[in-house]
Amino acid sequence: MPALALLLVSLNPGVDAKDFVQELKKSPNTKVIVASRPRRVIISPTVLDFKPLLSEHWDILLLLQPSNPEEPLFPPRLESRIWKTYRLKVGIPSKLLSTYPERDTQLKRDAAGIPLTGSLDNVKAETSSHNLEISPDLFDFMERFTKIHDKPVTMLNLLHFHHPDGKKNYFKYGQGFTPVAAKRGGNAKLVGNVIRPASAADTDSRGEYDRPEQEWWNEISIVHYPSIRHFCDMLAAEDYQEVNRKYRLAALRDTFLLCTTEFDLEGEASKL
Repeated sequence: MPALALLLVSLNPGVDAKDFVQELKKSPNTKVIVASRPRRVIISPTVLDFKPLLSEHWDILLLLQPSNPEEPLFPPRLESRIWKTYRLKVGIPSKLLSTYPERDTQLKRDAAGIPLTGSLDNVKAETSSHNLEISPDLFDFMERFTKIHDKPVTMLNLLHFHHPDGKKNYFKYGQGFTPVAAKRGGNAKLVGNVIRPASAADTDSRGEYDRPEQEWWNEISIVHYPSIRHFCDMLAAEDYQEVNRKYRLAALRDTFLLCTTEFDLEGEASKL
């Protein structure tokens, strides 16, 4: 299972995120698997790493595969443009990585033809989206964001399970999620385990954070939706909420859910 680096990057003032990514793709030591712009936190963590995750303005989400783990991820000319990073080491199955480019291209190509189910027509908004339900704030974001970006969105999930049955419940959630999401073109295109650092040297000095030894994220997932409206269409649907309430909420002790847009789909969309 290859070890990759998942990073949130905050750039120095005046540095363009898209230009940074284009230059990073030229680096011989680093393969860029995913590069996207953070747009909105959908669910904030309450236990793990909430201070570093929520206190910075993140400019880029990156999933990187180093060709040589002993070498720096960023060449010096790019390292000097970085203000802070939040970094996790993750293991993703080789089969998922080897088929990812083709699957990713197909998902993006098919996105425009995926219909909505109508779940948003009579949605009952909840006070908060913390339990992955439609809130007035999330509905308002969907309406505003659709005007500048009606293309696919990529959701980053950081997951921490309840002990001892959380992982088992999340597996059941995944079984229920797959057909429900597929109706709306949703697809968990990359899933992996978080690898706990072997030493303090493995953590990122730019984004220092302290936590007890056992307080680590367990898994990550990177999930495609044809648009933010398709994502919300799913949240508004009872078939999704049935598996969400029964399995997902029972599985998770903490989670971080971040909506992003991949740079290759942005066009001229401006930041919200």
